[in-house]
Formats: sequence, C-alpha cells, structure tokens
Amino acid sequence: MSAFICSDLHIATIATRYAALLPGQDAQKIADDLKALNIASVNWRYSKHPPAPVVPCSLADVADGLAFSDLVALCECLDYQSCEPPDYSNPLLDQITSQFKANRRHGVNSALWSI
Repeated sequence: MSAFICSDLHIATIATRYAALLPGQDAQKIADDLKALNIASVNWRYSKHPPAPVVPCSLADVADGLAFSDLVALCECLDYQSCEPPDYSNPLLDQITSQFKANRRHGVNSALWSI
C-alpha cells in the first residue's frame, strides 16, 4: 500500500465546507488536525525516509462548486491516505464524512478522488 500527503486545497475544501455547515467550527483547526494526521500516516509509512514536516494548512484556496458526493469522495481519499498506522483512528474525519453523506443526494456518487 502507498500513501501521499493530500494538498492543502483538498484538506481546506473539506474543512471549510464542514465549518460552513456547522457554525462555530474553526476551519483552520479542523484543517490543521486533518493535515497532521495525514502527514503522520505518510511519515509512518515511509519511516526510512526523512519525515515530512507538519506545517499549518493554508486556507487560501478552496474548491468551489463541489457537490456533497464530491466532498464525501475527498474525505474517503483523505481517510485512505491517513490510515497507515496500525492504531489509526480519525473520529473528526468520520464525523465530517457522516455530515457530508447526510447532505448528499441519495444514490449520487462521485468519481473525484483528489484535488
């Protein structure tokens, strides 16, 4: 299995769209937490390489016009890229994915994986 660090655009889109659904949520903190877990996964997977540094996620760019089914797909990609450690758990991403799933149209899936 392989893993990659998702782009800030990818993570910021998830975080800002989730925060917009639930007022009072801090999009920057959400994005930083999601990115840190993603980087930790890649560092665990490629432990024989120099570790990638954990840096804050930029919220400067966010993908507009994505349907909830697209957001679910982005969450699934991020989850897959973050699940390398054997003790992996990401309740925040699980909650975000559930919220996006609750808002998508029934039966609509997305071919989107990463941005």
